[in-house]
Amino acid sequence: MDKKLVLVGGGGHCKSVIDSLSEKSEYSEIVITDYSLPEGTIVNGCNVVGNDDCLPDLKNNGFDYAFITMGSVGKPNVRASLVEEIEKLGFLSPIIIDSTAVIADDVHIGQGTFIGKNATINTGVSIGSHCIINTGCIIEHESVIGDKCHIATGAILCGGVHVGNNSFVGAGSTIIQSVCIGKNVVIGANSTVLYNIGDEMKVCGILSKNSGGGPKLSN
Repeated sequence: MDKKLVLVGGGGHCKSVIDSLSEKSEYSEIVITDYSLPEGTIVNGCNVVGNDDCLPDLKNNGFDYAFITMGSVGKPNVRASLVEEIEKLGFLSPIIIDSTAVIADDVHIGQGTFIGKNATINTGVSIGSHCIINTGCIIEHESVIGDKCHIATGAILCGGVHVGNNSFVGAGSTIIQSVCIGKNVVIGANSTVLYNIGDEMKVCGILSKNSGGGPKLSN
């Protein structure tokens, strides 16, 4: 089968995804769309063919697969809108897993999700669609990650953690076992979360009942 893939977004996250794809020969052609890079730019061996306005033409010319390679830091709504666009156009979104990731046999991973280098995902975990599980993350047993979440580099989610849709867990953060994180939450880098966090919150630091919930940036 002649499989062709469009990567939507040509920045640093795109380079990470291409590096993981380079270990395989699954696609006969991989191209990139990006608004900020000139057409003809080469990113890690893949050609930028234009901006996202090209997506309908690419779909009509044999590119059945599309993958969002724009990171979510600072622009989760843009990433979410791109997901809606490729779904509306009828693209299929593959699951891309780096060969160095360690994943239990019974883990569920939704379409369009990226699992980066040296990530460890233990038994009974469920990960939604269009998530980023970045380099060196640990997601322990029976945790549930919603759709369009970004678990940043080196974050640790202990057993039974729940993370709502569209939430971001910053680099190096630790979420203690059985904690529930709401939807559209941002947890700053190197935070320690010891209690539940509601929807639409932006928090950082050591977040415990004894510290009054920790510093709240905004809601």
